[in-house]
Amino acid sequence: MTNKKRRPSQITLEILDAIDEKGEASKWDLLKVLGTSWQFHHWIEEFLLKERFIKQREEGKHYYYSKTDLGVQLHELLRNGKILKAFLKISGKRLRRE
Repeated sequence: MTNKKRRPSQITLEILDAIDEKGEASKWDLLKVLGTSWQFHHWIEEFLLKERFIKQREEGKHYYYSKTDLGVQLHELLRNGKILKAFLKISGKRLRRE
């Protein structure tokens, strides 16, 4: 992991890519992407789980995360950067210039 600041869309894409590698990701797999327990709590528990982009499966003391149908859609949008950029341009009060 580099010190370069990642945009939220890039972090989300990296999380969903990690889940895609094996169809599901362990908590440890996602901690490696995010870096800290606080970031895990912020991104996984407070955002992706709450908004139902991913779901959690518990097996003993281990937790595994997979994408929901909504998460699959989000992942496709993030992979296609043009759609996301267009959406961000029109989401403000006026059309933003690059």
